[in-house]
Amino acid sequence: MMTADAIPFWNIGRGKATNIRELAYSYDGLTAFTPFWAMAAIFSIAGDTYGLIGYKGQIYMALAWAIVLFSLLLFLYPRRTWVLVALAGATVALFALRLPVASNNKTITAVMDGAILLSAAVLYLRAGRGPIDRVALYDQVRIVARALLAIMYFYGIFHKINTDFLDPTVSCAVGLYVPLARPFGLEDNLFGRYLAIYATFIIEGIAIISLYWKRYFAVGFILALVFHYIIPISAYSWYMDFSSLVFALYVLSIPKPASHMLYGISLKVANRLRENYGRIGTIFPGLALMLIAAAIVMLLTLVFPERSFEMVVHSVWILVWAVVGGAAMVVLTYVALENLPCENVAAPRAPAWIYVVPGLFFLSCLSPYVGLKTESSINMFSNLHTEAGRTNHLLFTKPPYLFDYQNEVVKVVDSSKEFWVRQSQAGNHHILHDLKLWLRWKPEAWVTYEKDGAIVTRATAASLADEMPNLLERKLLIFKLVDFSRPKVCTH
Repeated sequence: MMTADAIPFWNIGRGKATNIRELAYSYDGLTAFTPFWAMAAIFSIAGDTYGLIGYKGQIYMALAWAIVLFSLLLFLYPRRTWVLVALAGATVALFALRLPVASNNKTITAVMDGAILLSAAVLYLRAGRGPIDRVALYDQVRIVARALLAIMYFYGIFHKINTDFLDPTVSCAVGLYVPLARPFGLEDNLFGRYLAIYATFIIEGIAIISLYWKRYFAVGFILALVFHYIIPISAYSWYMDFSSLVFALYVLSIPKPASHMLYGISLKVANRLRENYGRIGTIFPGLALMLIAAAIVMLLTLVFPERSFEMVVHSVWILVWAVVGGAAMVVLTYVALENLPCENVAAPRAPAWIYVVPGLFFLSCLSPYVGLKTESSINMFSNLHTEAGRTNHLLFTKPPYLFDYQNEVVKVVDSSKEFWVRQSQAGNHHILHDLKLWLRWKPEAWVTYEKDGAIVTRATAASLADEMPNLLERKLLIFKLVDFSRPKVCTH
């Protein structure tokens, strides 16, 4: 059988799907996936400017730059399994150092990288400490990727079934809609606001179905691509890392015939760049795009000098995403349409243990309702609240707590740390666990707070020493600020 490397690059990725399908099963599914995974890692670490410059510590900075290095190596050597494993290891290590982590996309990334490490380790040991079977690794981790997408969309719907997400005056869906509609003068259009709210449910519902309906996977796939491409351009928040993560998980999840075609197109582009510039040429387009985006933003900064450093960095990466994400969306859309309807290729039976990883993640996302963490539970931009034994969720009259963390809501009265006072003056309350955690980090600090009508004066890490969170609580629990104003406005 002719291998992929033996096929001239000008015969790969032509308009007709049949030419690419001639690759049959000689292709490497991980090679089609790894550039997208490297892209997601770059977008994720780019948002952590202070970590990259050493503000968060030397170990943190070393791991952050290791992620950059391994990501670039993965662009240059997409077939090197050890580079993928090294990137996964560095990402998981940085995630562990960051804990507790509020970011949903960083949590999903760490879960996916953990699955890659686990699967690679098992295959390495089964091979007698020999080379890892890339085909087996691909077949195993793609199950996790599809499950993580399904869990993300399921909770993306479930958490939003609340009175305030459905309210067009405060809904987080409207928060995304307004900056996109403002140039057209439609930001206050009531129909547009309701459309944004209910379109969220429809798109995420279709995405779940299409993940497992392989023959017509393209329907949900294309809708999801467009949706996730657009939201970073709204500039509402740093969404490039989340959207690039979703793109990468989809590349790992799509049916194999579509992955074959994507592999062929990628190989054509990579071969052309290598012929002209050598292997290093595969990263030239990205570097050129970065320089052009930076130049454009710097010119705009001369016109709008009041822009902050964070906004300048954000603007550069939005421009990069607009091009890179747009190109990826076009290619993936083409691949999907060329495989509509898609031929169903039977996958080998996966080991039962591979389902443990997404299963544990699914359970962890229930944490807001059982009284545990309210961050990093796929409840981002959902308007959900579950604190103090109350919830706006339409399926519960009160949250079914199994733990009491969310019952311990306090109001800061005074503190040596002004930002705690400012948060309180803005109408926010705190979960006591987080105050204790902050006091542990700042042993010289003190806080006076009200809890259940009683005032606790000048509490410090020393005075609360017997109540301080243990290691697991410190690493796994993190809570949003508590806002009792109604309707609950969109925060994050």
